[in-house]
Amino acid sequence: MNYALIKKLSLQEPKTLLQRMVKLQEEVGELAQEVLVSQNASGTQHKSEGPDGIKGECVDIILVALSIYFSQGGQEPDFEKYAEQKCLKWEKHQQRP
Repeated sequence: MNYALIKKLSLQEPKTLLQRMVKLQEEVGELAQEVLVSQNASGTQHKSEGPDGIKGECVDIILVALSIYFSQGGQEPDFEKYAEQKCLKWEKHQQRP
């Protein structure tokens, strides 16, 4: 992943923190819609999957979340450290009986 490009674009983005948060929620809603369509959920039979589908919406969410992270002064090495810590916690949680 090109963190340098994502950070550059994040710092150039004119959206405020609140606007980015709303954008993140919008993207989560789009992912939810894609999941519902993929599962043929009630009320979605007339809809079709978007061009990027679930994977594309996941990437959109990651990019907006990283934009928020970098706009708040986050740095790539710290991100890697936080991600590692969160993954270890996740792994530990999965190992519980």
